[in-house]
Amino acid sequence: MAGKDYGGQIRFRLSNGVTFSLRGTMNVKSAGRSVEAVVNQDRSTDRVETLTPYGFEISFADRGQDLEALMKSDRFDATSIEDDTGVSHYFTRCFLVGEPTSNRMNGEVTGVSGAAEKYVRKG
Repeated sequence: MAGKDYGGQIRFRLSNGVTFSLRGTMNVKSAGRSVEAVVNQDRSTDRVETLTPYGFEISFADRGQDLEALMKSDRFDATSIEDDTGVSHYFTRCFLVGEPTSNRMNGEVTGVSGAAEKYVRKG
């Protein structure tokens, strides 16, 4: 079913046993690089490439997770499985970055991303 199909149920788990009930979004940063154009004084244009970590951005239901402990935790592996599309995402040697924010009106945590040394997609 993978290819042109997206969405459906997505499970997200860290190797330290923490699971998240995703809500709203899961974005994957799979390129491992950022590319920008730089214009020189003679109007020629150069491409500048910067390596970046593989990663993910998630929003999830606030289930009382210790967000401070998660942000300070040792590195872990993260797995995301798209049940309806058959696609899996594997992030190796991750840590969390960002500034977690818990919306007390709707119970959603945002501002959490992960940075990983390796990324593999299957499916």
